[in-house]
This record gives sequence, structure tokens and C-alpha cells, in this order.
Amino acid sequence: MQIKDSVFIVTGGSSGLGEASVRRLHLGGARVLIADVAHDRGEALAKQLGADAAFNPTDVTSEADAQRSVTRATELFGRVDGLINRLLKKSVHEAKYG
Repeated sequence: MQIKDSVFIVTGGSSGLGEASVRRLHLGGARVLIADVAHDRGEALAKQLGADAAFNPTDVTSEADAQRSVTRATELFGRVDGLINRLLKKSVHEAKYG
């Protein structure tokens, strides 16, 4: 897949491997929607990267949140070409079951 001019959603995109994925995609010329529960970090990263990046608060255990991220990416960038899920299974389990 060509990265340049593609549109990606990256879950868990505000830190760790997710943030690294966002930065690499952006560097390669992609537009990126950062989907994460970490509002402050996600907003700051999107602001730092500029117009080709955006943040959408997303809890991936919520189908409605996930759909809002797809809708937001489509509104901002016209489509979605790929999804990178950078959440650890343990994190999702903990979010659901404590």
C-alpha cells in the first residue's frame, strides 16, 4: 500500500507504538486521525503535526466511538484507506473488566 496521500486511523495513537505509527505515517505523507482516550496527548500530537493530522476521542471498546472516528476521518480527509490498531489486548481487557 502506498502511504503518501493515504488516510489512516490509528487507535492508541497518542503514545507508545501508536504515536510512533502516527509519526511514521505522517512523515510518509499520509493524513492521520489519532483515535485515543488520552485527550491531552492526542490533541497535542495532532496540533504538533499540523493540518494533515487530527485527534478524535475514542474508546475502542465503544462501537459508537469507533464509528465517530470513521465519520470524523471521512469528514476531514474524504475517506479512510487503513486502520492501525495499536492497543494492547491487556489494555482493552482492563478497560472492559477493570
